[in-house]
Amino acid sequence: MTSKRRMNLSLPEDVAEYLDGVDNASAVVAEAIRARQKSERSRAMLARHGISVTDDGIKAAGRRLREAESRRNEANKGRKATA
Repeated sequence: MTSKRRMNLSLPEDVAEYLDGVDNASAVVAEAIRARQKSERSRAMLARHGISVTDDGIKAAGRRLREAESRRNEANKGRKATA
């Protein structure tokens, strides 16, 4: 079992309210931090290989992905209508 340590944190009100509504706030916080650590490790690995990842680039890639999904969904609707 992983050892645990108690900490006191100051959080923005909206985050604190969210955590008030969950069963295990510690687990939610730990999961969020682990996700951020994974993202930071991924960015570092990409940077080591000469790939620069920026927040704007991630937003642009998300937009392109949503647009492609939308086009695919529209194409699928057309196929279902003619079937």
